Amino acid sequence: MPDSTLRPSHLREALRLGWGGAKSNLLPGALLWTVGLVLVIAYYQSPVVAQTFDHIGIWKNRYSPWFAMVSTALFGSLIPWLAQLAFLPRERRMPFRQVPWLFLFWALHGWQVDKLYELQAHVFGNAIDAATIVRKTLVDQFVWVPLLAVPQVLLSYLFIEHGLSGKRFGEALRRKSYWERAIPLMIANWVVWVPSVSLVYLFPLPLQLPLMNLILALWCLIISFFAKNG
Repeated sequence: MPDSTLRPSHLREALRLGWGGAKSNLLPGALLWTVGLVLVIAYYQSPVVAQTFDHIGIWKNRYSPWFAMVSTALFGSLIPWLAQLAFLPRERRMPFRQVPWLFLFWALHGWQVDKLYELQAHVFGNAIDAATIVRKTLVDQFVWVPLLAVPQVLLSYLFIEHGLSGKRFGEALRRKSYWERAIPLMIANWVVWVPSVSLVYLFPLPLQLPLMNLILALWCLIISFFAKNG
């Protein structure tokens, strides 16, 4: 079980690390927002782009939930590994033996995100207006992310990185508690993904998951490039 204790000195350090991560993410995040904004404009201004994207939405609906699971697994596990293979030296790459386990994790995560989008559409509707986008973004980033997404991502990656060993996983959490890991991750996440998720919710429901996966893949490429050249 994650350590629920967080001493004041540890909280200050977690906040400092989170703010440092947020500042480091501003430039790559800006590149991501630019690409996302271009996709939004292209979809609503170009009939060719809209038709292409709408075909993807049709495939997504036709093959759901497998489309959501397989596409998210590819964008969350294999594509990041390929990006690291292209940009990072061997010692800084994710070992390939972790990829099959991450593929399974991201497949489940893709199913969950797809259901989140469907639930939000049911509760808030499908209107593309400021009030609807704000509501969906707030629920996504300040309910779903801290309560479900971050715990799953953080603990699953930690477990996989420690060889699926419960003993090594527990030792890692004793060295550095769950909250010391989660708080910096959430702060850095919000700086990048609040604007990104807002852009995703500008698309029709069938396209939200495919576009989120595309943004996820682009983010992995951008981060790998910055890690190489930082």
